[in-house]
Amino acid sequence: MEPNYLQAYKDYYRVRAERFADNPNYQHSYKAESNLSAAMQSCNELIEFQDKIGNLNELCANALVKDEHLMEKAFYEKHQEHIRVLAAQRILDKIDQCSNVTEVITLVMEEVNKNSLEISMDEAHREFQGDWFLMDRAEVYENAVVPDKYKAELKSSASEIKAGIIKSNAEAEEEARKFQPDFVMKPELNLEHRHRRLLPYSDAHIQEQLAKYKSLVNR
Repeated sequence: MEPNYLQAYKDYYRVRAERFADNPNYQHSYKAESNLSAAMQSCNELIEFQDKIGNLNELCANALVKDEHLMEKAFYEKHQEHIRVLAAQRILDKIDQCSNVTEVITLVMEEVNKNSLEISMDEAHREFQGDWFLMDRAEVYENAVVPDKYKAELKSSASEIKAGIIKSNAEAEEEARKFQPDFVMKPELNLEHRHRRLLPYSDAHIQEQLAKYKSLVNR
């Protein structure tokens, strides 16, 4: 008995559509795959599919990318990741303009790469977090109650630490400008949720430390 290739293809496209059924996260994929399956189910001979498929397979790629980035957008918005969400938002804004898979792939790669740079520039502002402990150490050295013979040494150490913080901030800013020429360090961005969540301190303590830091690095 010879294989029934037509039925095999009908089963294949039917199953492809059914895997997205009743899944609210893949509504666009279900619709696109169902349309593709319907085109195959209408064929009486396998060769008919080459005339009926049109761009239905291309639309399946668009739909899958749309569903995946709708989920990504919802996730990042939930966690107030206002920078990381940008790639998904721009992809969703442009995906319907793509007419083939190559354009879809290009769009996704370009926006993800662009967003990677945006994320790096945003997280550069966390230099403040990395310098937190150093600021505390400098303050301890400056205010330590020690015999007089140690005070000058400790104050010198505090000055060196502060100079190192200033230098580190300037170098981080200079490095960032290789990718974003107008970049300026903004320590106050650490108050926004995506950065603030990494600091295990009270709001008052963060505000106090931030004010000291901005004064130190002239920002």
